[in-house]
Amino acid sequence: MSDEFKKAKPVTFDGEMKKSQDVEAWLLGMKKFFILHEYSENMKARIITFNLKGKVDIWWEDVKNTKGIHEDDLT
Repeated sequence: MSDEFKKAKPVTFDGEMKKSQDVEAWLLGMKKFFILHEYSENMKARIITFNLKGKVDIWWEDVKNTKGIHEDDLT
């Protein structure tokens, strides 16, 4: 990951947020981050999945394995 990404410390998503506004705020924060930085569509998808934590990260790993998804192919 780039230095600016590490410095920005984007909020992680754990799937346990209490209100729908929390999810929307997380997505908006990530969109704003991507407006400032020129990443490829694949890198954006990889950054998003990198910021999944806890139960939602476990869910994502299961989906990847079950469906044969490779992060290099994500957009």
